Amino acid sequence: MSARHILGKSGGKYHGRQLRNREHEILFMDLRQWTENPVKGEQKKKVQLVTEQIQRVANIYHQWQAEGTDGNNFAVPELYRSVGIDEIEKNNWTLVPSKYIEFIDHDLEMDYSKEMARIQQEMKELMQREKESQKMLEEAFKGIGYDIK
Repeated sequence: MSARHILGKSGGKYHGRQLRNREHEILFMDLRQWTENPVKGEQKKKVQLVTEQIQRVANIYHQWQAEGTDGNNFAVPELYRSVGIDEIEKNNWTLVPSKYIEFIDHDLEMDYSKEMARIQQEMKELMQREKESQKMLEEAFKGIGYDIK
């Protein structure tokens, strides 16, 4: 077996698994939603993947490789998608996963009137606290002989 066959995407038998031909396909994954284990003390947001998450990534990859998988329809929104080279070329060879993986606008699921009522109540409470703070500040200055009204 040649090195190209082992490392390539042409398919065939590999470690007891039958792989499909994946030439001209790239599997994009975006794990930004996996935020359960943040790495503390880092300037950028970093997450340490646990064994189960690493196994899940490996399972997705192996499923994508497997004979019988349709590479044209291999996708889960906000997680992964198999993309053909033609689409990548149309995107000026950009290899940023977010260009290819579908993201769901979770704001569409929001109850806007309920959310606006909640925000309105928060603003009302905030403005009341601000008035109280302003009154305390005015009284403090008045107490030391400097009226600021």
